[in-house]
Amino acid sequence: MRKLIVIFIVIAAIISSVASSSDAAIKRVASRYNMLNIYGGYADPHGEYDHVGPIPIELSINQLATLDADSIYNPTYFLGIDYGTLYSRHVLYMIGFRFTEHNIQDWILDQGEFKLRQYDIEFNANYYLLDLVEDPWSPYVGAGVQGGFTSYSQRGFDNDSELKFAFSLNLGFDLKLFQAPKKRSYVTLASMNNYNLVASDNRPKYLNIGVGLRYFFR
Repeated sequence: MRKLIVIFIVIAAIISSVASSSDAAIKRVASRYNMLNIYGGYADPHGEYDHVGPIPIELSINQLATLDADSIYNPTYFLGIDYGTLYSRHVLYMIGFRFTEHNIQDWILDQGEFKLRQYDIEFNANYYLLDLVEDPWSPYVGAGVQGGFTSYSQRGFDNDSELKFAFSLNLGFDLKLFQAPKKRSYVTLASMNNYNLVASDNRPKYLNIGVGLRYFFR
């Protein structure tokens, strides 16, 4: 987890540096805001799986089974932080870190107590239908890619991590809570929802329903 956090900080610093250099080189650009976002929420699993982490699901010896998500996973939670840039008051690009605790059902845990967790770096692009600088709220739509390690740990055994990816659709809205004089910054409460359309190699997929606190600033 520490390595992913360090990677996120380095990438965010590079993006910030590039943005500053661009401002110095270009005399006149479309208005834009930087953004910091802290969020969390509820995740409802969906899809079909024949493995839970590295463990195959077997009906009997050497006979794999494919089960629906609600037979394997319970609803769970996620937490994250993003850095982004809002261009022309409508297009928001973000890079961030997300943690998800995969909540495995008890009948699978009978095979031995273990934990399955997700550590992701994610990239999102959202489009705001309204101008939040001038309007009190705005809906948005977008898409995102998550890539990171699915970490499996069990007492008495070596930990195992696999690199896996997911592609998601985003949908939500921002409600403006505060705006500074001269419109140089503002704060929003964001409804942050996304649906994992596809994922690699038995990575759990979710309908994520969350809320975030976003700070936009020049």
